[in-house]
Amino acid sequence: SYEEMEKRFKVFVYEEGEPPLAHHGPCKNIYAIEGRFIDELELGGSPFLTRDPNQAHVFFLPFSVTMMVSFLYRPLTYDLSPLLSYVADYVQVVSTKHPFWNASGGADHFMLSCHDW
Repeated sequence: SYEEMEKRFKVFVYEEGEPPLAHHGPCKNIYAIEGRFIDELELGGSPFLTRDPNQAHVFFLPFSVTMMVSFLYRPLTYDLSPLLSYVADYVQVVSTKHPFWNASGGADHFMLSCHDW
């Protein structure tokens, strides 16, 4: 049930990465849901957050696609390779350092993107 899920569901947030690309997102523009979600989960005392990855049901990759586009994408080049490289590098770090990605092949991991990038 929903009530039971609210009591038990746990999300682990990886600590890897640094702002502005990870652990940070916009909070005052059209894409604010990314920043709000990251802030609420990491800083807002969310009841869903766990610091123990063994208790987690899912694992959050805390990078912001909005910030990646702002800092890595060169307008009008249509070259997405810098964004793809960042995500691939992040996954490589996580999968090398932690056993959780490898246990499920990443199936229980998620990222948030509130737009069409």
